[in-house]
Amino acid sequence: MPHFLVSGIGELAAKVAAELRGHGHTAVEVDDIGDVPRACVEAGAAAFDGYVQLPATFTVSGSNAVDRVHHFFADGVLARFPAMTAALPALRPGSRITFVMGVLPPEVSTDDDVAARSALVRVLGHAARADGPPDLRVSVLGSGASPQEIALTALGRQPEWEALTAGFSGGSYADWRVELLGMMSAEM
Repeated sequence: MPHFLVSGIGELAAKVAAELRGHGHTAVEVDDIGDVPRACVEAGAAAFDGYVQLPATFTVSGSNAVDRVHHFFADGVLARFPAMTAALPALRPGSRITFVMGVLPPEVSTDDDVAARSALVRVLGHAARADGPPDLRVSVLGSGASPQEIALTALGRQPEWEALTAGFSGGSYADWRVELLGMMSAEM
């Protein structure tokens, strides 16, 4: 049975883990990104089929904008890196890492900041692939992704495709073709 590590904001981690369990998998939830190393040591080498790294709970502090942005990056975005270092030995070959971006407070959120955070997470993904187990796959989702979308992505499924095909009858190709052609009307 596939086994996943889910870290980040407690409520969201619980919802994503519940979605994974709903698909017949197991999950370890870690609500403090600083506890990821402990969870990985406890699980052992090659214990997980995937790691879902959600945004962490974070409070921006600082007396001015420069200090607030520095604090956010140093203790927020960059905190993902040591957690990933700890998680890599606990991932099996062919596993998946799913990053989910966070929402920023208005005082530190700009278009440039969003682009910078996204770039840092992509760099982390490339580094994880370089140091991780063979055939490691990495996905990055935006902050608006639902727990179901996050879980499906972690499982290697395409949430947008599944939404499109949800209404299909599940019959054969011939049945699908008849159903599709029955929806068409000809104009002359």
